[in-house]
Formats: sequence, structure tokens, C-alpha cells
Amino acid sequence: MRAIARLAALAAVVLGVAGCGSDAKPGPGTTAAPPATTSTAAPTTGSTATTPTTPPATATTPPATTGPRSGGGEERIRIPATFTLRGGRLRPATVAVPAFLAVEVSVRNLDRVPRVVTVVADRPYRLSVRPGGRAVRLVPGQRHGTYPVVVTGGGRALLIAGGEPGP
Repeated sequence: MRAIARLAALAAVVLGVAGCGSDAKPGPGTTAAPPATTSTAAPTTGSTATTPTTPPATATTPPATTGPRSGGGEERIRIPATFTLRGGRLRPATVAVPAFLAVEVSVRNLDRVPRVVTVVADRPYRLSVRPGGRAVRLVPGQRHGTYPVVVTGGGRALLIAGGEPGP
């Protein structure tokens, strides 16, 4: 019977150790609770053994970020503005985006000739689009206003900053 009591006590210790977390110290913004204890009675001897159990989950707070990426996660916010080029013309004719947010201008060329598309904003932003290809250019946030998107040799569309997003 003593062997069963020892085996039960050993099992309780092994389960307590297996439930322990890592050796890492709690970092800033974390709270750790002390381990709880339980009393395990052996069925035949009446003796008790105290063993630690798994501590409750710790609350963590993500570290505060500072600088230009604050509040935006890992990537900066950018609003898509997608145009399709066919027959030298851009579609849709207008794309509205919020003011002061970066715009990711994407042009898909369905023509059989290469095209150069220019977004005329605070300065010209050029996209060279090969036949059947796509080009993307990030334009920094602009003030409220209307900015032309021009295809060399013809087509034209408008990028409207300060409107409701969409075509």
C-alpha cells in the first residue's frame, strides 16, 4: 500500500511540474499570479502532500509604439486606387480617396503596347506599365483636391483626395 501512496504522490508532482510555464520573467505590462497549491491525500495512508499547480494565465499588454507607425500596426496605412488601361483610356474615370492618407495607385495595362501613366500630385509620380502587365506606385497622402492621372498619348482620369473612398 505504501507503494501506491508513493506512486500517487509522484504522479501529483510530475503533473505539477509538467503544467509549469517557461522560465522567462514577466516583462513590462504583464502580471503574474503566484502558483496555487493543492492538497492531495493518499487513498490508504491518510498523509497529504502539497504540490504546485499550473498558475492562471497572465495578462499581457502589447508594448506601446511610438513614431510614424503608431497605431498602424506593422504596415503603414495605404488606400488602394486601381485603374485599368484599355485602348489608351483609364477606367474608372475617377477614384476618390481620403485626404492625407497614402494611396497605392495600381494600373493594369490591357493594351498590346507599353504605357506610361503619371499621377500629377505634389509632384509627378510615373508608372511604366508593360503590355498585359501591372504597375504599382505609392503616392503619399495629399491635401483635399483633384489630381489628374494622365496616360502618355491620350487617356486621363482623376484621383480625388478628400472624398468618400471608391470609384
